[in-house]
Amino acid sequence: MGQKFPNDFECAECADILQALLSDFHVDHREVRQRLRETADASGRTLEEMRNVLIASVGTMPPDEQRTLMKAHYPRTAEARRRKAEHETLTGHSVHMHGWARVFGRQPFRGPLPGRN
Repeated sequence: MGQKFPNDFECAECADILQALLSDFHVDHREVRQRLRETADASGRTLEEMRNVLIASVGTMPPDEQRTLMKAHYPRTAEARRRKAEHETLTGHSVHMHGWARVFGRQPFRGPLPGRN
């Protein structure tokens, strides 16, 4: 079982890794969108039609092929994903949970869920 950390626990390294993951993902994602637009134009499809074909195709792939495809489309995140896995294994931290406040400048929501008072 994982370590318990206080609710307000923050980790600067988790924040650095999370920021790298987000930044790298957004750069890669813009390139994926551009390639999708170019492929749609070349095939005579609308962007929405092309997106639907891609989603349907990926949905039929086995999980390991989906992971391989995602790694191919998002290569910049590889180093940050490696750092995330290493840091979480060594420290027991959750990069997303313990880096959140430093990256976004606020604590994650911890109150009662709406409609569940």
